[in-house]
Amino acid sequence: MAFLRRNWEVFILLAVGLLLLESLAVVKSVPVSGYRDGLVGEILPLFDAYFHVVTPVLVPMSIVLACVCCAMPVQSRMRRRLIDTFAFFYFIRVFLLFILLNILLFARTTDAQLLLAQLFLFLPSLLLMWGWIYWRFDLYSLRSREQPMFLFLYLGESLPIAYDYFLASFVSLLSNTLAGFAGRTRLSRTLIFIHGIMMWDVMGLMLTRAIALVVR
Repeated sequence: MAFLRRNWEVFILLAVGLLLLESLAVVKSVPVSGYRDGLVGEILPLFDAYFHVVTPVLVPMSIVLACVCCAMPVQSRMRRRLIDTFAFFYFIRVFLLFILLNILLFARTTDAQLLLAQLFLFLPSLLLMWGWIYWRFDLYSLRSREQPMFLFLYLGESLPIAYDYFLASFVSLLSNTLAGFAGRTRLSRTLIFIHGIMMWDVMGLMLTRAIALVVR
């Protein structure tokens, strides 16, 4: 249990990576008969080539980084930098897959697998990633400015723990605003705004796919 508490960030990021891999595998297996826009037909092969090059390298690199981080002392600055680098690459992958799912909206496919990939694979990875982002930015603000970036109204005077940031991220599924969770700075409010846009975009994509499955 102590080992899990010490390395929870590493395991969260590995879970995000696994969900992204599975989501990408499902998306790539979806049959696409054609494209409504010629530009989309040119963009999709670029994504395909990128993921073919990056994925074989990123998987072993992630495993090695995870093992190294788990072996290093918790207070090590190098460990902190490795985890942040680890998270940055995964955020880039989340964003690229987010763009790919939006591009596939213009592809002529109503395959149920795409809906399932969005709902059960990509959506959890997006929520986990944003929970980590909230926690990391707040931790940096507390250490550098001795003041939190985010305000948890329901906690009162109590200090938030990592769980509270992930809870705030997942609550966005149930509400159009993160109830009891607010930004204290311009940057924190911007992060919440971007998170909201991405969440509603994914929910809209899933609704579009669900309607297409019903009417086909």
